Amino acid sequence: MLKIGYREMFTGLRIPLKNELLLHRSFHTLPVTFYANQQIRTNKRPPRINQEATVSSTKVSGGNSSSNKENIDVNRGIETRDIKVGGNPHNESKKHIGWFKKVLILTGGTLFTAYAYDNLFGDGISNRVIRSLSTFLLISVDYKLNFKSSKDVAALHERNANRVYNLIINNKGMYIKMGQMMAIQGFMFPKQYQDKFKLMFDQAPEESWETCDNTLKNELGQDYRDEIFSSIDETPIASASIAQVHKAILKRDGQQVAVKIQKSTVTKQVDADLLTYRLAMRLYQWIFGMPLMTTAKYVCKKSREELDFEHELQNADRITKLIDSDPEFKDNVYIPKYYPEYSTKKVLIGEWIDGDSIGKYKKLADDGYDIQKLMNSIIRVYSRQIFSWGVVHCDLHPGNLLVRMIPSPRGDKKKIQQLVILDHGLYEIFDDKFKRQYSEFWKYTMERNQEKVINVLKSWGINPDDMMMTAIGMKDTNSEAFKKKMEEIHHMSYYDKQVMLKKGMQNFFDNTDIFPMCLVFVMRSMRIVQGLNRNFGSPCNRMGILVTEANKTVDLFEQISKPSFRSYAKKLERNILVFIIRLATFFTFEINKLIRFIVGWLPASRVKQIADLEEKYEKDLMQAGHSMGFESIPSTQDLLEQE
Repeated sequence: MLKIGYREMFTGLRIPLKNELLLHRSFHTLPVTFYANQQIRTNKRPPRINQEATVSSTKVSGGNSSSNKENIDVNRGIETRDIKVGGNPHNESKKHIGWFKKVLILTGGTLFTAYAYDNLFGDGISNRVIRSLSTFLLISVDYKLNFKSSKDVAALHERNANRVYNLIINNKGMYIKMGQMMAIQGFMFPKQYQDKFKLMFDQAPEESWETCDNTLKNELGQDYRDEIFSSIDETPIASASIAQVHKAILKRDGQQVAVKIQKSTVTKQVDADLLTYRLAMRLYQWIFGMPLMTTAKYVCKKSREELDFEHELQNADRITKLIDSDPEFKDNVYIPKYYPEYSTKKVLIGEWIDGDSIGKYKKLADDGYDIQKLMNSIIRVYSRQIFSWGVVHCDLHPGNLLVRMIPSPRGDKKKIQQLVILDHGLYEIFDDKFKRQYSEFWKYTMERNQEKVINVLKSWGINPDDMMMTAIGMKDTNSEAFKKKMEEIHHMSYYDKQVMLKKGMQNFFDNTDIFPMCLVFVMRSMRIVQGLNRNFGSPCNRMGILVTEANKTVDLFEQISKPSFRSYAKKLERNILVFIIRLATFFTFEINKLIRFIVGWLPASRVKQIADLEEKYEKDLMQAGHSMGFESIPSTQDLLEQE
């Protein structure tokens, strides 16, 4: 057979024939003509031999042929020959090289042009995608090679958490928003990632006024400064991942307003960024064994909603009507007025509110605010949103809550305290089915009705085990079984804990297709409210307020059913249970409050300090999380700092 190297076939280089002239079987039916020019291995080229050696595929079988005098005898001291199939070797090689150069130049030029255009006019989308994909590829290879019991898994998490963080910081824009969304799901990631995700809330670079001015001109018209505003501050008063806020004065009535302007690069980058985020979540789902993709798709959906300021306008209008129609909140809770005639998908103009941030926990009392009344308003309006209205603000961190004193609506000189709720971009809207399920979940949890709680959880695609039931307060963290489980985990290696968490999460989510994704944001907002109450010293019985509101909703759905003696008997039974639960939560709260008051007067060195109920709830949740294999559960304080 003819053994000719791939390189030699395409470049026409000289090929040693002495041991290489063999004809391949696949060529047996094809006549092949070889033009051989003898060359002796010297520095000078020998005279050209004007002789054509014709080799017939039917005559050559690996040796010499005596029947064909013109056959080449490979043993006659001819050491090398130039071989060309079907033409002049030098011309053919030039053609191949020329074609390759043209393709290379064309490809390189196209890539360079695309790269330059993207950097100058396309906001670096290709750079961001390439940087992202290369980072995720590096991470996947690192985990594939090093996620083993014999390796340092903690160090593995640390270096890859740094890679993700650096990627987000370099790409900015929607990547910061995605980092914040990942922080919301933080408990599902190793502690090293959680620590990095916390930093995402401090990363919100401002855009130049020139860029904001162009956005306003495109959205409101070229003469917006003369037509709409008397003045507008060019320095932003606040900046977030997708938008920044400027203070202005309306020309028509002199009203001070807040102008929320979407950052210019976000719209251009959002499609590529969200696609990359989904790829990242798919990668982490594969690495950590967590069911993250369903959550990732939902997060992308909510992110797109936040980018549409008209959606925020609709949320604000919806919650305003509900609050204004409720006598309990009409005067005590306020949603700033918005101006739809001046608002678009990228620009939102709302009433400017002068008030004090509720993040000033200790200073508020010194300024004369009633802390118990303030916290009572927050918890009650939130519980009404969840259980009665089904319209839920999911970002109630301190930066979005103000408190102020306003003249009494009754016309007297007395002033009243009012809670102001800002930023209505992130909302959840419940249907009646979920609203009923969530109300029943709270009701049955407080009643310690394990069977019915498990039924609700299974209807959400959750397969609860003992540790899960402990996490929601259905089992005692002081039980012997729980202590034994914690002891076993304590002696596990870091790697074994990670493997346990993978298996636990896979078992936990029995069916992600029916899991209500709104729980991701609702659970976070619920813990934020818990953290607010704790930071104010737990002045309100939060659990009592929540379970009372949940029972009202359950009763409402039961009344919709056809009246019968059985339904009345069930209602009486429910009311008795509700009364007992309210009484129990009241006494538990008040006794804890009284003990802490008494202990507070005693010397700290002699008396063990008593934790308030919110601290106890958080401690129990942390312990239950550890028992399920979670390395770290974000505290309520961590959530409050995610502004």
